[in-house]
Parts: sequence; C-alpha cells; structure tokens
Amino acid sequence: MLEAIERHLEELLAGICVLVMTTLVFLQVVLRYVFNAPTSWSDEIAVYAMLWSVYLSCSWAVRERAHIRVMNFINLFPRVIAAGLSVLSDLIWFVFGIFLTWQSVLLEISFWENKYESPALGIDQKWPYLCLVVGFGLMTLRIMQVYYRWWKYGEPVHLPRPDSTDAEATSV
Repeated sequence: MLEAIERHLEELLAGICVLVMTTLVFLQVVLRYVFNAPTSWSDEIAVYAMLWSVYLSCSWAVRERAHIRVMNFINLFPRVIAAGLSVLSDLIWFVFGIFLTWQSVLLEISFWENKYESPALGIDQKWPYLCLVVGFGLMTLRIMQVYYRWWKYGEPVHLPRPDSTDAEATSV
C-alpha cells in the first residue's frame, strides 16, 4: 500500500486537480455563453486546482526524471563528465529547492498570522498557498529519493543519451 502511495501520489492528486479545473472551466463557459449566467466561484476554484496540479506535477516529474533539461550541452562531453554535470545541476537544484521550501514555509506562516481571504468564496488563502510548501517540499524530497535509490539500488540518476553506443557510454 505504501509503495503504491509513494509511486502514484502526485500523479493521482495532480490528475484530480486537472479534472476539477477542466470541469469547472467547461462549466463556466457553458453557463456564461449558453445560459448567460456566469459564476464567480468556479474560476477561483479552477485557479486553485491549477496551482495544486502544477506544483504536484513538478514533484512527479522529479520522481520520473522527466523535468526539462538542457542536455544537448551536457551530452557534448564524455559520459563521465556528463554524469558529473548532471549531479552538479541536481545539487544546485536541491539547494534551490530547500531555499524555495523555506520561503514557502515563511509565506505560509504569514498567511496563518494574517488572515487573507479570497474575494469570491472567502477561502482563507493559507489553504490554496499550501501548494507551494507541499510542491517544493515534495520536489526536494524526490531529488533526495532519486539519489538514495541510485546509492541503494543502482538506479540511474540521469537518463542515458539516445545516441550513445560506444564503450565509453556504457561504462557509467
């Protein structure tokens, strides 16, 4: 059960958020242009669902090693140097993730100390903005998990080059 949660948590929650967002935007379009009766609340919830889906998907992409990277430059180097550059970029990303998580926690604390409500529904903004803490925190945790799995199980840290067939490419 825990393995299924670990493996599919972000994609399930992000998928639900995208489904909610899509449904609400479609509902808003139909209500506005077909029935001439727009709602104010559906846009607000759709925005919150989009925010949550984006930040959860960032963590999911880290787990799957699917984040966009500029690998063309890195792949110009021999395999060992390319692997080192990937590890260095992940280290910088990890430090930046810790910084962003910390800043998100500070923002979340400010929302707990100073009440700020949304205009349409009166939702306390500490709940929608919690997506920053959860998203950056999970993303940073997933970076650590990738390297733990590399160390413990030998899973690759970075994706192999698709054009690598020489002996050097298979040595790392």
